[in-house]
Amino acid sequence: MTYRELYFQLDKKKNNLLNGTAIKSILQDDGGFSDFFNLIKHFDEEVKNLDQINENVSRVLNGEPLQYVLGYAFFINSNYVVNKDVLIPRQETEELAVATLKMIVKMFGKEPKIKIIDIGTGSGILGIYLKEYFPHSTVICTDISENSIKIAKINAKNHNVIIDFRVGDMLEPIKDESDVSVIISNPPYIGDSSTVDPMTLKYEPHLALFANPKTKYYEEIFTAIDSQMMSEKFLLAFEIGEDMEDELTHILETKYQGIMYKFEKDIYGKVRFLYIVKDEGITYVA
Repeated sequence: MTYRELYFQLDKKKNNLLNGTAIKSILQDDGGFSDFFNLIKHFDEEVKNLDQINENVSRVLNGEPLQYVLGYAFFINSNYVVNKDVLIPRQETEELAVATLKMIVKMFGKEPKIKIIDIGTGSGILGIYLKEYFPHSTVICTDISENSIKIAKINAKNHNVIIDFRVGDMLEPIKDESDVSVIISNPPYIGDSSTVDPMTLKYEPHLALFANPKTKYYEEIFTAIDSQMMSEKFLLAFEIGEDMEDELTHILETKYQGIMYKFEKDIYGKVRFLYIVKDEGITYVA
């Protein structure tokens, strides 16, 4: 069977799970094609592994996320290995990565030699992305899950970056660090499982999703603000839940009076990011 024949056969099965993107991605993966244009160029070639394609289609039709089916996900400008031990990268996390990169340049220059820590790294995407752009900086990635760290190490190797990976909960693996300039994190922040999409709830790791209370892990990381581990000027960058601004503001105003912080909206107009800065040379955050 050719890719052309199979494409139009699958197109007849298309629904909200097996959509056009899923069909194209499954066929591109079979042929090792970089995009749909290259698939079209080989449309009349025989498919390589029809049994594997049919298995992948069946898994997608059963509701399994396409990224887990294929074993990788796209983040900003590259693919990263993912499985059920790590969250699937979202657009909000891409926005956090890009904004943090810009803030680092603003605070420390284009080629800084600083220490960056990614807490709750999962598949390693945030730490790896920043290490690629700031190769002279030291990047430490931590996660409580050993299985997540295994995936992150694979991604670091695939992206040819050297990162210090550590297993442990929140600040515990870095408690003896000093002169830390940047902490970036997308910690668990969902308090109510009823608000989560059923397929996310079924397939993605609950360890990376839920916190009780929602602010629990932010509060733990906030303690770094007054610790001896941070450098003279520093940046803390977070992805947050869209309903967390008031709670986090109360914590910051109560416990960390005088610290400069700013909430930012995502491209959909929802407040999804928090940046905390200590830098006398900066009067605004983003």
